[in-house]
Amino acid sequence: MRGRLIFPFLIDLRRLDTVATAVDPDGVGALASGYDETFKEVEKVLQTPSNQLGVSARKEKAALILPAQIEPEMFDKLEMMISGQSPISKFAVVLHYRDLESNGLVSATTGKPLINKNDRLDGIYNIRTNALIEKIPNPPGLFVVQVQSRSFGLGPDRNLLLLVFEQRDQSIRA
Repeated sequence: MRGRLIFPFLIDLRRLDTVATAVDPDGVGALASGYDETFKEVEKVLQTPSNQLGVSARKEKAALILPAQIEPEMFDKLEMMISGQSPISKFAVVLHYRDLESNGLVSATTGKPLINKNDRLDGIYNIRTNALIEKIPNPPGLFVVQVQSRSFGLGPDRNLLLLVFEQRDQSIRA
């Protein structure tokens, strides 16, 4: 017996495609990869010389729609930064290994889930009607910062995977 999720929803999970992101994002421009060589972070690609904000070179795999138990810890808590306000959000999402296994999201060689840090939560949907409950704006986005197997000992197999999502800071803290 492996249990089940309590009051599940559907989540739209966007996994980071590290191979596609590593490809030169600006062709003949100054960048050779979508990753910064020093900080190992995804680069921003300038669209025009006058637009200094740029667009993320991040590439994502196809959307994954998975049943999940949502456990929000905080959502849009106000934090003031030098450039204004930056709301803080933190979500815990619980997935069942049965759903991961049926979607090919558990490595056959290592047994580890194929959901990693920096994967992004894109939306939450009603599990019965597939109606959108909430779209997660990006930026700032909600990104996986912790992946943890849970519930060992309730049978011969583990049954739950905890994902913790947090937003990315958009400014320097005041």
